[in-house]
Amino acid sequence: MAVSSRILSLGTASYVVLTLSILLLILPTGQASLGIDQSILEISVTDYNGHGNISVLARNTDCWKCKFIEIGVVPAEPGAQQNLTLYANHSTIVKLSLIPEDDNSSEFLCRQEIDVTEHAYYQLMVSSSTSGEANASCELITIDEGKDGYMPILYMFLCLTGLALLWILIKLVLRCNYCRFSDSSVNDALVQSDLGSTHSVSTGNRPETKKSRIKSLDAFRGLSLTIMIFVNYGGGKYWFFAHSAWNGLTVADLVFPWFVFIMGTALAFVFSLHHRKGKSKMQLCIQIIIRCIKLFVLGLMVNSTSGNDLSKLRIPGVLQRFSLTYLVVALTELTFSYGYTKQVLSEEPRWYHSLRDVIYFWPSWLIALTLLALHTIVTLAIPYDMNGCPTGYIGPGGISEEGKHFNCTGGIAKYIDLKVFTQNHIYQYGTCKKLYQCSGTDPEGLLGTLTSIFLCFLGVQAGRILVTYTSVKARITRWITWAVVLGAIALLLTCASQNEGWIPLNKNLWSASFVIALAAMAYFLLCFLYVVIDVKEYWTGAPFIYPGMNSIFIYMGSETLGNLVPVSFLVSNTHLTQLFMNLWSTTFWVLVAAYMHYKNIFINV
Repeated sequence: MAVSSRILSLGTASYVVLTLSILLLILPTGQASLGIDQSILEISVTDYNGHGNISVLARNTDCWKCKFIEIGVVPAEPGAQQNLTLYANHSTIVKLSLIPEDDNSSEFLCRQEIDVTEHAYYQLMVSSSTSGEANASCELITIDEGKDGYMPILYMFLCLTGLALLWILIKLVLRCNYCRFSDSSVNDALVQSDLGSTHSVSTGNRPETKKSRIKSLDAFRGLSLTIMIFVNYGGGKYWFFAHSAWNGLTVADLVFPWFVFIMGTALAFVFSLHHRKGKSKMQLCIQIIIRCIKLFVLGLMVNSTSGNDLSKLRIPGVLQRFSLTYLVVALTELTFSYGYTKQVLSEEPRWYHSLRDVIYFWPSWLIALTLLALHTIVTLAIPYDMNGCPTGYIGPGGISEEGKHFNCTGGIAKYIDLKVFTQNHIYQYGTCKKLYQCSGTDPEGLLGTLTSIFLCFLGVQAGRILVTYTSVKARITRWITWAVVLGAIALLLTCASQNEGWIPLNKNLWSASFVIALAAMAYFLLCFLYVVIDVKEYWTGAPFIYPGMNSIFIYMGSETLGNLVPVSFLVSNTHLTQLFMNLWSTTFWVLVAAYMHYKNIFINV
């Protein structure tokens, strides 16, 4: 243990010093004239004279069926010019129209699509047309191509690779068996430490166990939590580390659903453990209800960090969604599945044995599929009265579809939240505001809880496979089968399209296709981690197993203390500095989790 202590101390110190050194090196001394992802478009009029003004309109190509928005006005006379700001990462269509001085109508001049890069400088020259096919001629000139805004990601990768190599070098030099520190063979009472233990805090020496812990579950949960913290801190202000504006999928959209999935997976182990210990259903029911109340209250505490005015306190939230999902899934499993053992089916036909992890739990599946069907029917078929919105509308509203449904963001999902929570108690800053200019909807709203429960049930199924089958081949085969089947269903529902499918992928609404697609990915990821960590033992799961074993505590800490030094501090507004700042903030909580693991401190709810 003394050698392990030296390794942890040296590794931690090296990690901190190297990361902070990089941060100090990348801090610029001054602010750039352009912000993150901004570029300049100069509109210059040469020999064109239209006796009026030229209206400059723009539309982001990612804005589905959006109308053009005016971003500037230039006099239609030779020598006139105007500098406008464009945003990078997406193509922008620029359209010029002439507005005569004595008429309210407009006359189309020209149209140009620009593939914008960060800090670029573009010039659009407007002159009289000589072809007779258009009213004006527009020529796009790139004066400055800008810079590659994705290079900081390479820097981050090199930094992390260097830290990993440094850690390996320390182990080789000190000739220490790293497994003595990273061994996760803890008491069965700590299996899935944040997902069902009856103790608030567990400390002390780890007792010997005959069966080793499945560390891939901790690594899965810890990986999801680590990415969640990183994107919540800003993700370097890259669009793919932020949530999708509406339909679609980004890295940030993956982690919360995966956490819900692995919560279900852990539940199968927790109930199996409690059954072996002889706990009654009444005891577990009380424990489940108490835990759900704790999670909900903790969620309200997280929401209050942005303001403690009870008249404007947001009621839905991440931990609140966990609470309601856990309540329904745990009570369903307790009622219909508690006490299941493999010996129950020893006399059944052989084909029945191969499907026993599904058939035996048919009541749970009936409830799960009913909730999924209810969500779909309510979303697509139930009429409601909100600003004249059509039944089945699931779009972003705002300027989408030429602004026809401006105040219909989220459809009936938002309508239900407004009726239950009221406007002041739901999320006010929707992800669609910037792109679609919409009013936003709560991504952890009430209706989405139904599909969240279904996703958790799919996670429970992954846990049942682990409990039911001891063969590695059987487990992997079934996980891959579930992943393929669910992936095919998601492709069918979306028609392999971002916006044109029957039910598009949508994290804001937790659409049926979204949770099914995320479950498919989760099965693949769980299978990969299980093989690499538990079967082949190529990797110990570190450092992700550490936050995975104290997940609620680490999440609460990152949400409530995230803006305090030394967790974070003010840096200049560039991708490079923001990325390394967010990386450091995430690293801080991983180090806290590693220290707690080293000290055998496990805080559970």
